Amino acid sequence: MYKYMLKHKLLTVFNIAFTIIDSALNVALALVLKLLFEAGSSGSIIELRNAIVVFSLYIFVSSIVWMILKALRASLLRKCLTDLKNQIFTKIIYRSINVFNEENSAKSISLLTNDINILEQDYYTNLFELLTNLVGFIIATIALIRLNIYIALFIFILELIPLSMPVVFGKSLSKHKNKYSDSIGLFTVKIKDIFSGFEVVKGFNIEKRILKDYSISNGEAELARYRYNIFAGITDSLALAFGLIMFLGTIGLSRYFVINGKMTIGYMIAATQLMNNIVNPLVALSSRLNRLKSTKLIEDKINDILNKEDGSVEGISKNSFDDKICFNNVSFSYDGEKNVLKNVNFTIEKGRKYAIVGNSGGGKSTVLKLLLRYYDNFSGDILIDGIDNRNIKAEDLYKLVTIIHQNIYMFDSSIKDNITLFEGYDDTDVENAIKKAGLGALINKLDHGINSAVGENGCNLSGGEKQRIAIARAIIKNTPILVIDEATSSLDNETSYNIENSILNIPDLTCIVVTHKLNEDILKRYDEILVLKDGTLSEKGTFGELMGKKGFFYNLYNVA
Repeated sequence: MYKYMLKHKLLTVFNIAFTIIDSALNVALALVLKLLFEAGSSGSIIELRNAIVVFSLYIFVSSIVWMILKALRASLLRKCLTDLKNQIFTKIIYRSINVFNEENSAKSISLLTNDINILEQDYYTNLFELLTNLVGFIIATIALIRLNIYIALFIFILELIPLSMPVVFGKSLSKHKNKYSDSIGLFTVKIKDIFSGFEVVKGFNIEKRILKDYSISNGEAELARYRYNIFAGITDSLALAFGLIMFLGTIGLSRYFVINGKMTIGYMIAATQLMNNIVNPLVALSSRLNRLKSTKLIEDKINDILNKEDGSVEGISKNSFDDKICFNNVSFSYDGEKNVLKNVNFTIEKGRKYAIVGNSGGGKSTVLKLLLRYYDNFSGDILIDGIDNRNIKAEDLYKLVTIIHQNIYMFDSSIKDNITLFEGYDDTDVENAIKKAGLGALINKLDHGINSAVGENGCNLSGGEKQRIAIARAIIKNTPILVIDEATSSLDNETSYNIENSILNIPDLTCIVVTHKLNEDILKRYDEILVLKDGTLSEKGTFGELMGKKGFFYNLYNVA
């Protein structure tokens, strides 16, 4: 994690420089106090006045240095955490879809929030304070040796015990910290799942069950936090106890030298203050080293993400669709046991329109997911212009293919932003997409028109309105291949017919539509209909050809 500090070398150097100055000023307080007490004991008003001037000047300079140091640390901390979170988020957002889906997204949210907060407190802030303690300890040690070698030796012998504590407790503390981090991640997953299914919770009256699950997850997270805090508290208390022994021992030894006339009261005060600058950093040093070591497993978790390559940015560049898409003997299973697709073979030719129909669970949506490389662990080949889609750069693949999803996500922004996805499209292109998606009536009745807010995940819109925005979103992208997965399921028949008809009228567009709405007028417009039954390609042909066969499609159509 220190590499993020090295990215801002000048700021880091200033932080180190002012840390040294601040630590030196803390140690210098011993000498200022010595001057003040000896001036008071001398009976000289002039010496006392001079000592007060020095003390006042010391307070002024220390305050200025302390404020500058705080500002420098805050600035460096902000830059380090911003860089770290940006790099983690970049890695996550550029994952392939199948890699992203391997774990719950709430764990990534927890990493970017809870784990980063832990690193902020126990690594970066801790590291700054550790440097302060170390520099103060070194300067105070040198000063105390020059002041009284015997007191210095006494402290050095006792300090070996707290210094050994990070070695003894560090590994166990790290395990407790990691368990706490993991439990917070699982707790975040639980909350996300509950809030995502809030309508189900209310609709099925399962609040009591959900409260019970939440209480269990919350209790486990807080138990992990409790165990970590207890263990950290034990190590901190032991360090504090040894610090207290050193503090009282130093006062007793200093008093002994005063009684024997080998040290003045002023020197005794200075020795006691220097001892504070040794003991307090030493106690803190033990505690801070333990906390620093406790972040090791969290660092490993972050480094695993930053160093993991999933191949989504690698592959063959492909910027155009020129000929055809071929599914050759494609089989796929989600669980590794039951095949959802079984030896599927078909060809999609450029500029033609295809409908995929079939029974529920027959593999229709899976065909689209494999084409878009949501999963790449299928057998057989999916070739785009003769190139295996698994070998094409993911970025280029999504420039060739646009999908209108069955489950539509809306960003908490305006209708326009959800159509353009924050890209700077020309107003003419936006208006064209709105017209083809049948959004005009909705936009015209809203007070703010196209700039109206959709709310969190489109909560201000109906299901049909969200689907129209998703259709406009796909149309404006203007890719050569358009894939539609039940995108008109929430629309009335007339609107669905008009939108689908509008899409089929786009020249040179290669269109693949998964649908359960078997409208004869629309189906007749498709160049070919692919019929899936229980994961196999049962039939294919035009509407007339399939009806003439009186096979599975014929039965499916008549039932619908």
